Amino acid sequence: MGFERKSNVKQDSKMEYENLTEGEHEARLIYVADCGMQLREYKGEVKPPAQQIALCFEVLGSTVKVDGVEQPRIIWSKPFNIFGRMSGLSTEYSMYKAFVPTAKEDTIADWKGVLGKPVNIIIKHFKKNADTTYDNVASISPIPTKYLDGIDDAITTEFSIAGSEDEDAPAIKNLFGLAKYIHENRISSTKNIPTATEARPVSEEESFSESVPF
Repeated sequence: MGFERKSNVKQDSKMEYENLTEGEHEARLIYVADCGMQLREYKGEVKPPAQQIALCFEVLGSTVKVDGVEQPRIIWSKPFNIFGRMSGLSTEYSMYKAFVPTAKEDTIADWKGVLGKPVNIIIKHFKKNADTTYDNVASISPIPTKYLDGIDDAITTEFSIAGSEDEDAPAIKNLFGLAKYIHENRISSTKNIPTATEARPVSEEESFSESVPF
């Protein structure tokens, strides 16, 4: 299913871009959105709300044009649950290990510490209709250490973690903002994303497998 995008690009702006090719693309993490406590379902069953975050990547070597002005090309991951410490089966753990391959289970992800770091994002297409195809971040994977020195810098220079409702955050001002359903399902913004020295209550996470276009 497709989602409307929350974006500050004017309705009459001319946007020029093509779909990314399916497969691996080098990218850097430029923004982490705290999506707050989200209403959710799992396999058709309503579950208790959970705090979620979404990751925003700048696709290296790819840009878009808005009204003729070249801008960095960014793409969002699907939001995922975060709890206290990372379970080995959690989406957060698999995502974080792409940045820190030595990360251990039952520890707290330091998302602030990996801002700006490069990873491979794996793109898969989702065809909404005959005229519309979305690029999805299907997964991410680490870049081998021997190749890290050759990875391009991001065009983006402001990396940040903020609430998804923060209209002044750098990534929210860019093309392809977070999907509207994230804002509509948000029921609290009282929790913050922890650093490695901060703790939250421990809980168990279910994984999600449905495909969402980003």
